Amino acid sequence: YLATLVSRLPMDSGTGFVTILGPDNRVVSAPGGSAPEYDAEGMLSPLHQSVKIFQHPHDVCVDDDENLYIAQWNSGKTYPIKLERI
Repeated sequence: YLATLVSRLPMDSGTGFVTILGPDNRVVSAPGGSAPEYDAEGMLSPLHQSVKIFQHPHDVCVDDDENLYIAQWNSGKTYPIKLERI
């Protein structure tokens, strides 16, 4: 799990998304970001923010039930966002 601070918006716009890797270190999901797409050679196309859900995601923590907690930096003192495993 990675917090990713890349978007197509200005640097100070409070953006970012989370990248979830599978056991083979390939991106399987990007909550808040574009869908991962691989070409015929297995190269990942660049990811970008597609929905403004997170504000400067800074860290990802995982609990015993494999839910994710996304900590955000400079987010107006908000609590971490919980993403429940489905």
